[in-house]
Amino acid sequence: MKATNFLSSDDGVVGAWAKLAHALAFPMQPLGGAPARTDESASRPGFFERLDRWLWQQEMRQREAYLAGAKDIFELEERMRRLDRGEPFPYY
Repeated sequence: MKATNFLSSDDGVVGAWAKLAHALAFPMQPLGGAPARTDESASRPGFFERLDRWLWQQEMRQREAYLAGAKDIFELEERMRRLDRGEPFPYY
């Protein structure tokens, strides 16, 4: 087997992985062979979706800052347990 034909092989697991990678990398086209129509307005997020993403990012930054303030691994684990239980983390 040539090294250049390695991923194009349809034998066994390698061929299955190659087909899966190809399917995930390229969008599917309709059966008629016409290119899929892309609606630009549908692909752009709206105001509320952008606001939701921004608020989520702010929450993640606060959580990361809270976890980064731990002095050792034991305190870090305790803080992680508090967050998992849903307890509000103190701002100190």
